[in-house]
Amino acid sequence: MRRRRIVVLVTLAGLAALAVSQLVHPLAPTSTHGPRTATDTPALPDTEAPARPPLRGLTVARTEVDLIDGSRPVVSGGVTLAGQRSLPTQVWAPTASGTFPLVVFVHGYDKGPSDYTRFCTELASSGYVVAAPSFPLEDPAQGFPLDRSQLADEAGDVSFVVTSLEARAGALHLAPGAVAVVGHSDGADVALLVAYGTGTTDPRVDAAVAVAPDPMAQGTAASAVPLLLVQGTDDSVVPYSASQTVYGQVDAPVIYLTLAGADHLAPVTGATPWTPVLDEGTARFLDATVAHRGPGTTGLAGQVADPPLATAESRS
Repeated sequence: MRRRRIVVLVTLAGLAALAVSQLVHPLAPTSTHGPRTATDTPALPDTEAPARPPLRGLTVARTEVDLIDGSRPVVSGGVTLAGQRSLPTQVWAPTASGTFPLVVFVHGYDKGPSDYTRFCTELASSGYVVAAPSFPLEDPAQGFPLDRSQLADEAGDVSFVVTSLEARAGALHLAPGAVAVVGHSDGADVALLVAYGTGTTDPRVDAAVAVAPDPMAQGTAASAVPLLLVQGTDDSVVPYSASQTVYGQVDAPVIYLTLAGADHLAPVTGATPWTPVLDEGTARFLDATVAHRGPGTTGLAGQVADPPLATAESRS
């Protein structure tokens, strides 16, 4: 069975006020990318409002929220393994004042949210609430046999997480109407399903980031949701040709970021020459498409590229 790797997501230190039915387990603050800033990040502006500056280096705190979807079972190979879906979710969030867009991060096969702590923390430090659920059939910590054939169920999990966290928008300091989904490997496949898949799309998603996805196996419809598509040319798990196929499948505005010489997991989880390019490229893409910060979408492909390490092409 092919192994995949993937990254995970984030929460505010102040989630003690969550509903009793969904337990909150505070974790220690995980990273400080610099002194705490008082920069406010208000709700998404009107399209005619001037762009706000990007946010970087915010202090980040992490929490865990136990989310349970009692309406949907865990099924593998036609066998019901559990009557409900447990989705413990790690949340990384800025401690600065203001409100911030929600980013749901989807981990890969045989991985869990903690494997993507570095990436999720870095993204949160750029002004996002990053929420990374653990998926029952992809995270070995859940105790079920792994089964990557049920990715459509994970797309439903992402929608459930969005609904659950939006119900707590005040406690999480979420900016209203600002949601993105980011995934790696199998998680990238799920992100594509949530943003573009026939029968699996969530209309609340404003942007998607897919790092090293497989080609989409189901139909897609034309969409206005922008996509940042990322893959390394030396990916040893998913062939680089897979992202080339996805680029042709998705009928939406796409920026295709190629990491020249990069492998499958290391740029996301560790310190490689491509890691800063991935981090900053993802932040700039979300700034332009979800948070309305920075110079906007004009010339965005040029902003995320960093030759010769990374090149980018775009399609509107």
